[in-house]
Amino acid sequence: MVGGGVTYEGYGLQKQSPTVGCYLFANDYLKLVKNLKYYMNNELKIISLDESKYKEWIIENHNENCPIGRIEDIEIVFVHYTDADTVKEKWNRRVKRINWGNLIFKFSYMNHATEKDLKTFDMCELPGKKIMFVNQRNHSYKCGVYYPGFENDEQIYNDTFYWNKYFDVTLFFNTGKIREKYK
Repeated sequence: MVGGGVTYEGYGLQKQSPTVGCYLFANDYLKLVKNLKYYMNNELKIISLDESKYKEWIIENHNENCPIGRIEDIEIVFVHYTDADTVKEKWNRRVKRINWGNLIFKFSYMNHATEKDLKTFDMCELPGKKIMFVNQRNHSYKCGVYYPGFENDEQIYNDTFYWNKYFDVTLFFNTGKIREKYK
């Protein structure tokens, strides 16, 4: 799974995704998932806040003290870590654990995602299951799940707390089918 740390914990599973405990801005996330093997086979480098193309947004999110990684042209903000050595160690260990035969991709209307980004993710052919949290009940996305409480906001500010409340997670994991609970 790309992301999903609380989901691993909720099911008592070992974390196999290097993106646990971090986030990517929407543009970079879409680049990553469209060419996942390429990015996973390249070195993660730690950069300074001043080097980041997202400096203003990172400061806006109050994450200016978090390590920032870069792989080629994408950046990753490691919100649950304090130092570069821990980031690199966990990243490299989890890259080796990726189960390429059972990938799950999660995207959300957050991290400066636009309507175009949501449509791109929804239409994108990826080598695994995909799910996307959106803030509108009457959406038309094939992989979308309505995440209430953010209907009038410019983004979903936190898609972590209720990771299993709005759709049948077990059904999704086992079959790839999305059964929303509040549509």
